[in-house]
Amino acid sequence: MLCIYLQEKIRSELLVTYGEEFNEKPKSLNDLLIVGKISDQLSYPNFFKIYDPKVIICLDGPIPYLLTSRIKQKSHLSIFADARSKNLLKRTLKIFPNFKKSILNKFDFVFAENETVASQLFQISVDEHKIKGVGLLQSSIAPLPFSENDFIFDNLKGRPTWAALNIHEKEIEFVLKAHRQVLRTAFQYGLYVSLSDPKTDYVLKEQCSKLGLGLSDVEETRKPGEVPQVYFSKESESSIRFMRKSPIIFNGNTLAALDQQKDPLVAASFCCGILHGPNTDAFSVEYKGLKSVGAALQVKSSNELATELNKLYAADNAANMGVAALDFISAGAENTDKVVELVFGYLKDRELI
Repeated sequence: MLCIYLQEKIRSELLVTYGEEFNEKPKSLNDLLIVGKISDQLSYPNFFKIYDPKVIICLDGPIPYLLTSRIKQKSHLSIFADARSKNLLKRTLKIFPNFKKSILNKFDFVFAENETVASQLFQISVDEHKIKGVGLLQSSIAPLPFSENDFIFDNLKGRPTWAALNIHEKEIEFVLKAHRQVLRTAFQYGLYVSLSDPKTDYVLKEQCSKLGLGLSDVEETRKPGEVPQVYFSKESESSIRFMRKSPIIFNGNTLAALDQQKDPLVAASFCCGILHGPNTDAFSVEYKGLKSVGAALQVKSSNELATELNKLYAADNAANMGVAALDFISAGAENTDKVVELVFGYLKDRELI
């Protein structure tokens, strides 16, 4: 959210980092430069010769020497965000007792994880006026617009539903077996399925037929009295529709080492509780955060998935997960606004907008 908000507010080239290694000059997209993981990219010896970012926002983690030496020049606004206790307690070089202080004082502003961390920063003599906020920055963007008057869901009103999204061909049987088991105790339960590869819909049809589950395409007109147990769509945007209608979702491509994972924070922004498999490497930080607040659960088998769905069938349980998910992604919104305000004011003063 922070990067997108900055892009909208400030018509200037920005530097955005995410979890891939820096190995080539990135492409510019709508004045937004996207490069690699901060510990990798800032260790690259020619980084500041290739790029000249006007603002540096460093999220908590190892701070490469190249970055600290650049910040020391005080030629750019520098912000250290999400400073966390577990990293503050580490002292890399014991012969320098004020090592952490000297690094953090190079930044113009520091945002601490919580009040305890803010106190720790103060105790190691970080200048008080530099500690600007308490709490983590906001994690995700707001949900995409979606019409509430969607005729394809009219005949599902009143039925409890869950969704299996971005499902790989190898996960189809896993999901359907769990759903069939759930139907034994909750016969009205409906399942929405979106596939990571729409061309594998023939596998979905075969498995539904094998397991005796009625299947319907949400875009097609159904016969009077027809009540399928499973609904699917070939349209890529249908995942968003399904999130809006389902309090619980299973995020696909997570059962094995599959490479088409989707960000779970998107579902969290729709107030969905999230179930997933053991493979979450692509979004490990996001899943860890969601699990820590009770918004996500891991399952390893169809039986486990069915068991958790049965537990969550009670409205209160599903709602609690959804609220926890929404709270997680919106926590820190105030600090995000503060960072945006600092950056905007700085660039405006320097006439860089």
